[in-house]
Amino acid sequence: MSFAFLRALKFAFQDFYRNFWLSIVTITVLILALLSINVLVSLNAVSEKMISSVKDKIDISVFFKREITQSKIDNFQEKIKKLPEVKETNFIAKNQALETFKLIHKDDASIMEALKEVEKNPLSDALIIKAQNTDDYEKILNILNQPANQEIIKYQNFTNHKKIIERVSILSDKVKKFGVGLSAVFSLIAVLIVFNAIRVTIYTHREEISVMRLVGASNSFIRAPFLLEAIIYSLVATGLTIGILYGAFTALSPYLGTFLGAYDFDLVTYYNNNFVMIFGLEFILAMVLNVVSSGIAIARYLKV
Repeated sequence: MSFAFLRALKFAFQDFYRNFWLSIVTITVLILALLSINVLVSLNAVSEKMISSVKDKIDISVFFKREITQSKIDNFQEKIKKLPEVKETNFIAKNQALETFKLIHKDDASIMEALKEVEKNPLSDALIIKAQNTDDYEKILNILNQPANQEIIKYQNFTNHKKIIERVSILSDKVKKFGVGLSAVFSLIAVLIVFNAIRVTIYTHREEISVMRLVGASNSFIRAPFLLEAIIYSLVATGLTIGILYGAFTALSPYLGTFLGAYDFDLVTYYNNNFVMIFGLEFILAMVLNVVSSGIAIARYLKV
């Protein structure tokens, strides 16, 4: 690391502390911009997980007539599995279904008593069908409704969650648009404040800059502390944003756990797994905004 760079870095830190309150305001606005971006990141992750979870719960349950032989059921399953729209099929024998039913309702005395009175297994063999995409279920249903297939099918059950998915997507899109607008506003304010902070710093050091010119300091050496100061703003803002964000996760964990637990999703784990990508990109974004605004201020007010 060169001596000139170290001196420029020293001057940048000195300017940071000399204009302490202006630095605080600049960093605060940058934090607000980064937090609004993280709200978008969190919302996107949660909405994608919710939609994925709802899609996983969509299936078609086909129940066979009791007199249908196992060989016919196997042939039917093989035929359905070969359809390009079908992702997977799962056969559930009626005896297996009965055992599962008993396990679920073991504490319900009335249901258990009713099963004893029935004596025979009231359930039917079933085939659970999952499609490649939600749009494929309509095609599969059309195939199941063909007369040849209806001869062995007692009934079929399909709950369409398409409306739920659409509502989640619409709500997510609306909040994302609001978040993008909010992030843009804070980013614009941050650019203006950084621009003003660098302008004030240049004005404060106008005599020192004149002396540097007289002793032959290069233009890059004179510019370097102001650009490094902008990078320091970005680094400090990103670090504080990480602290605030994880602090908020800790405070809200009981509520987040209750809401997101149903979807087997943990926001802290998501951020931990994508820590470098999320915060690395945010630091680069903040740095680019600050360096660009600083560069404009330097070009306008620093005649070197």
